[in-house]
Amino acid sequence: MTDDRPVQNFPDTYSIKAVGKGDSDFEKFALSVVEEIIVEKQSITHYTRPSRNGKYLSVTISFTATDQQELDQVFEQMSAQERVVWVL
Repeated sequence: MTDDRPVQNFPDTYSIKAVGKGDSDFEKFALSVVEEIIVEKQSITHYTRPSRNGKYLSVTISFTATDQQELDQVFEQMSAQERVVWVL
């Protein structure tokens, strides 16, 4: 089986967008998922954007991944959360 992903350079900065219900603590929740995985915690930045009606909240989190495993783990863990509606 071949890996068809483009070649990544590490360490490098990547972003993930998680969308969930606009609960008051969704932002902290999404950040905590990333903070549990990322080694270089000082590299983590984020911004949020509520949906038009406020039902959902989008949290875009940028971070420095040190290797492919760390990057994959962020996406896998975020996608596995019940509170997360979708991840990009």
